[in-house]
Amino acid sequence: MKRILLAALVAIAVAPNGGTPAQAQISAAIGKPLPSPDMPAGQVSVRVVAGTPSSPVSGTEVTLLVNGTPQIARTDSAGRAFFKDLPGGAKLQAKVFDEDKKEITSEEFNLGETGVRLMLSTKPWNPGGGAGMMGGGAGGAMPNPRDMSGEPRPEDKDPPGSMTVRLTYDDFGDKEPPAGVPVALVGYSADDSVKFAKVESDKEGRATFTGLDRSGGTSYFAMTLLPRGTGVDRLISTPAVLDPRVGVRLILSAEKKTSTDPNVDDLTKLEKQDGSPPAGKVRIQLVGGVEDQEVRLVDAETKAVLGRVHPQQGKPDPQDIQGQAQFVPKADLEAGTLDVLVHGGGANEDRPLSDVSIKVVPADADGVPVAGAMPLAELQTTDNGQARAKIAKLDTPLVAQILINGKPMTSKPLDLVKAGGQLVVEAHWDSEGKPEAMFDLVPRPGQVVYAETMMQRNLYRSLPFQPVTDRGSSATLFIFPRLLFTFSITSRIDDEYFAVNGRFELSNNSWVPYSGGPDGLMIPLPKGFTGGLVAESDQADVAIEPKEGFRIIRPIPPGTKQFHGAFSLPVDKGTVSWAMDLPWGAFNSGMEILQVPGMSVDTPKGADGQVMNVPQGSFFVMPRIQILPKQSMVLTIRSNTAGRDARRQQLLDALVTMDKAGGKNQARRDELVAELETLWDEGPGPG
Repeated sequence: MKRILLAALVAIAVAPNGGTPAQAQISAAIGKPLPSPDMPAGQVSVRVVAGTPSSPVSGTEVTLLVNGTPQIARTDSAGRAFFKDLPGGAKLQAKVFDEDKKEITSEEFNLGETGVRLMLSTKPWNPGGGAGMMGGGAGGAMPNPRDMSGEPRPEDKDPPGSMTVRLTYDDFGDKEPPAGVPVALVGYSADDSVKFAKVESDKEGRATFTGLDRSGGTSYFAMTLLPRGTGVDRLISTPAVLDPRVGVRLILSAEKKTSTDPNVDDLTKLEKQDGSPPAGKVRIQLVGGVEDQEVRLVDAETKAVLGRVHPQQGKPDPQDIQGQAQFVPKADLEAGTLDVLVHGGGANEDRPLSDVSIKVVPADADGVPVAGAMPLAELQTTDNGQARAKIAKLDTPLVAQILINGKPMTSKPLDLVKAGGQLVVEAHWDSEGKPEAMFDLVPRPGQVVYAETMMQRNLYRSLPFQPVTDRGSSATLFIFPRLLFTFSITSRIDDEYFAVNGRFELSNNSWVPYSGGPDGLMIPLPKGFTGGLVAESDQADVAIEPKEGFRIIRPIPPGTKQFHGAFSLPVDKGTVSWAMDLPWGAFNSGMEILQVPGMSVDTPKGADGQVMNVPQGSFFVMPRIQILPKQSMVLTIRSNTAGRDARRQQLLDALVTMDKAGGKNQARRDELVAELETLWDEGPGPG
């Protein structure tokens, strides 16, 4: 019976197609809050991705409803928006718009005693996507070139180790595509070397690179500057790690030649450019465990060091605002009357904010301002942070658009039909900036640069980018742990084996692939494990190593590497001893154990657990496992199988004796059978 149980669990774990519980765990996490003790209480991190964790959506606005009042923050280069100092127990919901202006929302949840992380996806979830290698949408009309710009996709018709970049002005039918335009390709290799190549586009607007690294040890960035109007459209791809079997194609598209829109800056997809320095300057911000070490600006083609500086404390960005706007109906105010109070300031300040501009505009049923609609009222706060408006037109939904330090905010709908109300706006921004390194640079045409530094005995690099002459550029050095390990597993104990299956994930916090060496990277499993298996869809680059663990054969690309696997541990006299070494720690991990009568769990340091009932049964759940690197996860699971099995045997013997005696006492026989069935439901029986 144990073999049947283990086979069933493993079959679920390694089924290669969508719809299995293992893959469903990933998509099911979208929009769901994950309590995170590593974050300060009152803080929420919302990460926005486009279908896969390796495709963050940067520079987009995220709205967090706090007890119904919206706060707005913009995502950083990793796709994360942070909300701080939220009230305990507040009812929260996060929202973001996709490219079609469709609203994507999280679950509603109440803020607990820890910080919270959650993820929203602006595209259908693609668990196989990674490192910029997502293909185009399946079915339907071909997207506009501009919508596809910068997204590498595999092409089985092209030779392995090749990349073809097509340039266009948002028009595949252009009879005069951009020809003779230099396209730069920068490769960041796992051995810390930097590769550079430059090819001019042909008469069809294509630039082809060959002989590229197919081992997975290099991430490639393609970029170009396309002239349009009086400036240039700065175009760059997300990083691509090549598949060893096929080539890669991507599009770099400007706006149409005739467009009068401002010049495109695709660097904003990867790096926030709000508040960038003036022309002739490059600002490198440092985030994480920053040390007082030299930061270098390097030419990607020549490898010449263009500047060396130590980081200095930067100026705060007053547009990096954490704000909320709450509308309170006032029965003592005449209908159509709106009072506004704006307060806040830098850091811990709380003062009236003057000269804040507010416009009351019509909105649709979802509270989105009507494009091009004339304001119904315009007002500005005085020295006491207050202003009043009288709105006559009340037959349409209304919202307030607030401009603080140049940063726009939009309120929820204002109900002024039956009575007036007060809009209370609170806004805060950091009074101290991030450490930064500022460089003087007048770039030559098409020049590519990057920043690097040695901190905490590791080399860190920014992404490569092309500075432009009409404005400065910003990039970030993330001084974070190189790898983070996460798992989400489900398990069950029987008389002889403890069966485990689920998802395992390594996050590479760098633009550079991480290599574990010629033998790959080993993820240790609990000592004494047996029967390890890897999902069929993951077997191309993950293998099971007996007595050791999962071996990842190819380097870890920028972003995340996920796979699914299963294994088991022996049960010794009803006890499971779990000791799992964690070279990279365990971050935001979770474990579920199917509850059986008499089961107890000694949880590891860094994790708490509780019994939870769900439609699938009763589970002992450890939802927040946080263990530092270079430690071990140790836990013990005890199941009172010995007593259960002994009682089963007693009941079987009693039934046999009763049947031999003729079985005249049917009522007693029914009682024995009922108890035996109950015990059998708790787990496999003897033999």
